[in-house]
Amino acid sequence: MRRRSWPVVVSLGTVIVLQVALAIFSIELMSAVRSYVVGESLYSKGQKDAQIHLLDYVEFSREEDYRSFLRALAAPLGDRAAREALDQPQPDVAAARAGFLAGGNHPSDIDGLVWLYRWFHDSSLMADAIASWKEGDQAITEMLALAESTHTALQGRAPSAEQAAQLRAQSARINLRLTELERRFSAQLATAARDAQRWVIGMNIAVAALLALVGLWIIRQSLHERESADLEIRRRQHLLQQLLDSAAEGLFGVDTEGRCTFINRSALSLLGYSSAAELVGRPMHALIHPGCAADGVRASSACRLHDAFLLREATHELGDSFRHRDGHAFSVEYWSYPMSEDGRPNGVVVTFFDISERLRTQEALRKSEVRLAKLIDTVADAVVSMDGSGDIVFFNRSAERIFRRALADTVGLPFNVLTAPASGAKLATLMQDLVRPVGASGVAPGAVQELTCIRSDGEEFPAEATVSKIEIDQGVLVTIVLRDVSEQLAARREREAREALENSSRAKTHFLSRMSHELRTPLNAVLGFAQLMSIDTSRTLDTENRSRVKHIEKAGSHLLALVNDVLDLSMVESGRLSLSLETVDARLVAEEALTVVAPLARDNGITLETLLTHRTVDASFAPADGDRSTRLDAFGVWVHADRVRLRQVLINLLTNAIKYNTRNGRVTLSLQPQGDVCQVLVADTGTGMTAEQLAHLFEPFNRLGAERSAVEGTGIGLVLTRQLVELMDGRLDIDSARGRGTTATVTLPRASTTVPTPRTTALPATNDGQTGPLDVLYAEDNEVNIELMRQVTKLRPSVHFRYATSGAEAMQMAQEQPPDLMLIDMNLGDTTGMQLAQSIRSNPATDGIHLVALSADALPGQIRTALDGGFENYLTKPINFIEILRVFDGYSKLCESTKAPGASPAPADERLHPTES
Repeated sequence: MRRRSWPVVVSLGTVIVLQVALAIFSIELMSAVRSYVVGESLYSKGQKDAQIHLLDYVEFSREEDYRSFLRALAAPLGDRAAREALDQPQPDVAAARAGFLAGGNHPSDIDGLVWLYRWFHDSSLMADAIASWKEGDQAITEMLALAESTHTALQGRAPSAEQAAQLRAQSARINLRLTELERRFSAQLATAARDAQRWVIGMNIAVAALLALVGLWIIRQSLHERESADLEIRRRQHLLQQLLDSAAEGLFGVDTEGRCTFINRSALSLLGYSSAAELVGRPMHALIHPGCAADGVRASSACRLHDAFLLREATHELGDSFRHRDGHAFSVEYWSYPMSEDGRPNGVVVTFFDISERLRTQEALRKSEVRLAKLIDTVADAVVSMDGSGDIVFFNRSAERIFRRALADTVGLPFNVLTAPASGAKLATLMQDLVRPVGASGVAPGAVQELTCIRSDGEEFPAEATVSKIEIDQGVLVTIVLRDVSEQLAARREREAREALENSSRAKTHFLSRMSHELRTPLNAVLGFAQLMSIDTSRTLDTENRSRVKHIEKAGSHLLALVNDVLDLSMVESGRLSLSLETVDARLVAEEALTVVAPLARDNGITLETLLTHRTVDASFAPADGDRSTRLDAFGVWVHADRVRLRQVLINLLTNAIKYNTRNGRVTLSLQPQGDVCQVLVADTGTGMTAEQLAHLFEPFNRLGAERSAVEGTGIGLVLTRQLVELMDGRLDIDSARGRGTTATVTLPRASTTVPTPRTTALPATNDGQTGPLDVLYAEDNEVNIELMRQVTKLRPSVHFRYATSGAEAMQMAQEQPPDLMLIDMNLGDTTGMQLAQSIRSNPATDGIHLVALSADALPGQIRTALDGGFENYLTKPINFIEILRVFDGYSKLCESTKAPGASPAPADERLHPTES
């Protein structure tokens, strides 16, 4: 009881102490506020007396008045000293007490004044009043300073009328200010006193309420202890029933006559009754056991439950039935236990469970096992189960199909009859690990194992298997889920081979790109300076040196053609060569091809014949533009092809026909429209080829013995030609025989329209003298290429040529003096041409510069990336003088037109494509 009472005593004592402390605090607070009110009256009285004495001193100049003035200010000055001592970071309490005492405050009030100032000077209670106090001290200081200056000025003499009036006015101003501050201070103290009073009253009310609540709580605790005692008695009375009701199984007791003595809640629920009163005292056997007589009279062999009640013997029965209140029977498992008191039997206790759900679950499990067996038979993977000794106990239908074995012939055999020796040993080790006790195996169940299995006919096949085990009553059952991966392995090998081929193709393309770049760079100097030496009119070469230069040009051109053919062939084979199929006039393309090969035919003494216009074309074949347009209108033959690649095909075929012809031979080019196709035939009068040579005609780099002749070639031109024709949905056929020449036939689909594709007229190769000046900046880190371009620009005196050897230098020069045209190499030392172009396009000062790429990178993807990245044109090395001079002339005219007064900006397509390369 004492232990229960001490929280009450502590709580009550705490509230009482709090009440006393609050009362003391309230008294001290109100006393301190009252002391400040008294102090304010002393402060005000002293200030008023000082004002009167100061005015008397001004009026009469008596020293007694001045001393009275100083004595009157003792109260304000003492209060100021006390306040300043308390405002220090470490308050000087002794100095504060001395100051308040000098200010005329009663000694018993001084501690309250100090306490209230220290603890509440920053609170709303004192903050405003202290601020007014400080302003008043400043005014007192001004009054004291005025009195001291007046005393020094007069020195016993009467002031003049003007001085007296001025001093009275200053004194009155200070007095008025002090009066206002004192009034404000008083009002603020009064407000603070009222707030403190309300706060103290509220706190006292709160503590009183708390004290009342504690009293009520004590009363409630007393009542609660009484109720707890009563509840304890009732709890002990119902403890047995609660224990019975807490059991999950049904539980009831019967006396020696079979009448119910008690029953728990679970039994009531299972039997369908709501309260024990419905069963207590009634015969249980007649109520719950169906099929028995109402009086329960039966032979002991007829009813085990009846025997248990009458004979009071221990009984366990599984599968018997009890009757529910609504009449339906449910399956139970029950136990009966005899009870005795003082050695005499006094009844039986029966416990029972409703096992209807358990029986249903067992039946569902049996059906589920049947369904699972059928399901396992339908899966595509083989499922094989073995006992702990490794003998097969289960073999599904997929296993029969994969191993080609019947179930009846396989069950009971060891599993190693299904695997190769190495895989059998591996699987035996794995099974030994799996059948170890839990935690002793280092094998991860479910891990995929690679096995080599054997079918019934001896055929071996690769398989992937997962092995798992389950514990059953008979021991360990190991199950293997196995899949035939023959097709997957074949597909994987095919994929790996394809990836290896693609990697090889990418490596080859990279190599060819680098080879092209590295070969084109020196070829730029070789062909460029050779062309300069040929066209330099100021330094005419003699016949022998001119012949030497021709040999250099010829060898360089041959090497360049080899590089171009190798690149084209590589792109065709890798599938990266993209064609632009359109409606093309085959007659016009054929004329262009004839124009290109005419110089080669002239040098070899070959006559070119064409059936395009039903006339013979001589070695200087060069149709005029007017004649060409006339023939287009009259005899246009339209096919579906890529214009550039078709011209390349015809040039390759005509070149071969010229090179492998006889001296003074003929080459005939004809067009033969036939229904939905058009055939282009190139026939020569050469020696022809044998059947064996025709069989190897389209093998790359196989020149069929021509490599031992004086005729130059690469052995890949015809291979590339056929692939280009096939990419244009066409066909190339070669007909040849020894002694009667060769005929190449290109068959292309005809187009359904006769509208010609517009073409941009090429600019002249020579300057007509009508172009304006052109400022050209060349970004190039190769000195030889710079010198070559310098020599080329000398052919156009109107071109002002500058160069930069790095990207940073080029950007700086472009910003300082923007050129009309920038030629940019794509591989500079400190940056790339693409990065330089992006910097130029992103700078407003250089955005208007025309950009043309000039590089040895000649792959279509590189060219397309440059044109999409801000370049207007792309020229490849070796430099073609005709192309670069056309670029200069085109941009000269373009810049001249845009600089002319009142000229409109050039159209977008003209700015982007001033020339055709």
